[in-house]
Amino acid sequence: MAGQTAQPTPDLSIIIVTYNSQNDIVKCLRSLQQFFLSVQCEIIVFDNASTDDTVTLVAQQFPGVRLFRHPANVGFGRANNLAVTNARGRHLLFLNPDTWVDNDLAAALVSYLDAHPGAGGCAPRVLNPDGTLQRGSVRAFPTLATLLYEQLGWSRFFPRSSRFGSYLMTWWDHNEQREVDQPMGACLAVRREAFEAVSGFDEDYFMYFEDVELCRALYNAGWKIVFLPEARVFHVGGQSTNQVVMTNFPEFYRSMYRYFRRHHGFLRTVIAKLLVTVGELGKFVALIFLLITEKFQERPVYWRNRREQLLSHGRVLLQHWFY
Repeated sequence: MAGQTAQPTPDLSIIIVTYNSQNDIVKCLRSLQQFFLSVQCEIIVFDNASTDDTVTLVAQQFPGVRLFRHPANVGFGRANNLAVTNARGRHLLFLNPDTWVDNDLAAALVSYLDAHPGAGGCAPRVLNPDGTLQRGSVRAFPTLATLLYEQLGWSRFFPRSSRFGSYLMTWWDHNEQREVDQPMGACLAVRREAFEAVSGFDEDYFMYFEDVELCRALYNAGWKIVFLPEARVFHVGGQSTNQVVMTNFPEFYRSMYRYFRRHHGFLRTVIAKLLVTVGELGKFVALIFLLITEKFQERPVYWRNRREQLLSHGRVLLQHWFY
């Protein structure tokens, strides 16, 4: 419209997909407003049909945030893609609602992408709330070998081994800048040009592995993804990843097998299912042994947790071949 001043293009669009995130989103947004000061940013919250007070809290307490509410839960990947269509930034930061910052993270990410045109993305050091490094915040692309090491527990027995700890990169101290396969999707900055070149997140993945697929697409297209140790973000969810996966086992394995079929073929996917069967059977038997030998009379909560774990692993053994 004539007479209006055009808004400057943001350096960074921060995209947060929420689903029943009322316990996390306020802390996340407050930290962003406090520390993202030196580069031009816009914050977009895309809500996946939350049934709690997420949308109300954002609308009332953060009027400067661009809030979009979808009438249905369309999944993480599609929600991010829809948010990107409304984003104006030169670069994109995909951020989980259960994160917060205590530094000018945006400046570090934008500065790196601007200075390195061959980088399609970059990611910070991800920390647990107590400040310790979050296990698995940077990973290698999954293969049959890494699946074997994870399912048989070798990665936990030998975390400093460059072979057995290769998937979660536990052999590495995370103290230097380096090119990596796949940072955790909880905080991933992507050059918009690169994101659009690979058509964004693959919407075949409703939950889990959509970030792996995106990083694989960027890698296949010749873009680098770089870990920046000097930048950092705190993330709550990584501490309870195993619990979350247990409650969503079907979707987790469905997505993992989809990734294997796409990148490793049918035969290797069958072998992957065999490895999962062996690993899950071992966990199932171990849990039965614990239930028999441990005393739960004075620890009812512990008993319930063990029982839920047993049921979850049992469901995997019965169902995962059909995913």
